Amino acid sequence: MQGIRIGEILIEQGILSAEQVSHILKVQRSVTRPFGDLAERLYGIDPKAVEDAWVEQYVRWAPPVDLSEIEADKQVLRLINRRQAWQFHIAPLGRDTENISIATTAERLVRAVNFAAEKFSQPVSFVLADKKQLREFLMKHYPVPNFIAEFAETF
Repeated sequence: MQGIRIGEILIEQGILSAEQVSHILKVQRSVTRPFGDLAERLYGIDPKAVEDAWVEQYVRWAPPVDLSEIEADKQVLRLINRRQAWQFHIAPLGRDTENISIATTAERLVRAVNFAAEKFSQPVSFVLADKKQLREFLMKHYPVPNFIAEFAETF
């Protein structure tokens, strides 16, 4: 992934110092563990802080998608059911030879990634969408009564 690294974000947020990041990177070269895992183990960083930094990194890297301009692949839409779409706030968009493309929001990215890792046997790539556009997309392709859509936004 090009762009800003998780360590830089954790420095920006005041969670780690530049020296700590440097130390983690040095250790990482010898043990080949993920940066976040080492930050948690070496400095007791809260896993939620690492997760938040990862989401921030992805948000800065991933270009936003305009769902109003996308015609979803009907076969790919059938890969999940209505409950899954609303529970995990995901919208399967299409598939190429390597990946299933799925839209979600920055707020729901971690849950969406965790769900996708369990659900799909093919690699998944995520794009980020506006919360309102995702809701409209889900209502179009996975319609539910309004009160259910509102309830789904609370968890």
